[in-house]
Amino acid sequence: MTTPRKVPDELWDELEQELPAPPSRAKGGRKRVEDRKLLDAMLYVLWTGCPWRALSRHDFGPWQTVYDRFVEWKTAGIFERLWARCLHLYDQQKGIDWQWQAADGTYVRAPRGGKRGRSQAHRPRQTRL
Repeated sequence: MTTPRKVPDELWDELEQELPAPPSRAKGGRKRVEDRKLLDAMLYVLWTGCPWRALSRHDFGPWQTVYDRFVEWKTAGIFERLWARCLHLYDQQKGIDWQWQAADGTYVRAPRGGKRGRSQAHRPRQTRL
């Protein structure tokens, strides 16, 4: 697996417009972590499949902050807007053939998952003497 990439500068300039404005810090408090750094962390989790707690604090900051911002953006519908923006940019640069689309999916039964639709016993198994 290759190393996950950071959001390029040109793309960040476009995506930054879709993010909500940071809240006011009139009462002080901790300095807000940069949105770009947190987006890179979210993409790293998506790319690698690692748990939130496994994020490098040195590279991305506290995992709790990354996760909290993820939930905030998810609730606000930010990811749908980012996805739509990326599609629009790709369509402008390369073009998308909207007449033809395909979806790919995989269905794999879980190991030791048993057979589907198998009836379950209503009583515990009898032990032999």
